[in-house]
Amino acid sequence: MSSSAKEILNNWETRLMEWNKPISELGLKIEGSAIEKIRSRLYGELERKGIRFKPKFYLTDTWGCPDRVPVIGIPFYYANPVLSQIEDRMNGDLEDEHELMMTFRHEAGHAINYAYRLYALREWKETFGRFDEPYRDFFRPNPQSRQFVKHLYQQVGSYAGRIYAQKHPDEDFAETFAVWLTPRSNWRVKYRNWSALKKLKYVDRLMKEIGPKRPLVTNGGLVNPIGSLNLTLLEHYNKSEERYRQKAQGYVDDVLMEIFSTNGKGEKRIPAAGFIDKNRNHMVGMISHWTGEKSSSVNALMDKLRDRARELSLNLSPHRQSRKLIEFTALATALVMNYTYEGKFTIN
Repeated sequence: MSSSAKEILNNWETRLMEWNKPISELGLKIEGSAIEKIRSRLYGELERKGIRFKPKFYLTDTWGCPDRVPVIGIPFYYANPVLSQIEDRMNGDLEDEHELMMTFRHEAGHAINYAYRLYALREWKETFGRFDEPYRDFFRPNPQSRQFVKHLYQQVGSYAGRIYAQKHPDEDFAETFAVWLTPRSNWRVKYRNWSALKKLKYVDRLMKEIGPKRPLVTNGGLVNPIGSLNLTLLEHYNKSEERYRQKAQGYVDDVLMEIFSTNGKGEKRIPAAGFIDKNRNHMVGMISHWTGEKSSSVNALMDKLRDRARELSLNLSPHRQSRKLIEFTALATALVMNYTYEGKFTIN
């Protein structure tokens, strides 16, 4: 298969356009994704610490539990490797598996705080501060402070470091819980001469007390669950669809949908992907012969057309196969000619 044709058919802008639909329609789920394994790992750590509560998770557009709701929101792009790559290229701050596990432990701290309403306990307030203290996006961290554990990395103004616990009492508890939960963190030794050790010992004692108990709260209102995310992917990133469409040299969805249907009625429909595969050998030879383009390049195009037809669930009437074969052959020929003379598989 021609690497040049394949690269053009799958260039960066093409992949973006192929995923550019409302986020709620992308079919994303935690189950079966890479984050399901990380969630299971978190549940195992909680189990080993004697905590019966296992927080629920949902996909949304940012990290976090809703206010006092013990359900953990995960950014939707972690549920699919292609979307993860897009996020990394767009924003450059994608977390690897180790960092994700650190964030899961932190968010579990929030969830447990809310599930058992720990923030209302007198000793919790004395240890971490007032839960209703104003939440600040900007604060002045003291990087030398030993009153706080060091866990998640954050940049505040010109300073960057593991100072997230200093942001708010709720974050202080979540960070302290995360350090306590982390296997082999050796927190008693690491924080031996720190004031933060008092907080860690309090969490250790508190978790032994509440761990076997039923949570007081398990659900609540969610913030931007994936079913409500109606922005397209490019709208989510505040990017121009027109700009990316012009550079999507292998984007064929729109022309395929001019030939095949998505919702045929009344008769048993033929999947367009199977129709393409059935006729491809004859078409590849004929198109390659008459255009002078290498068969490897034509085969690369056929793979793309078939795969997109399958992804879009396109179909055709069994009574219109001859007509559709002519239309599809004409389309494929035009795309190959554009590739030969313009270096892209698109029709202006």
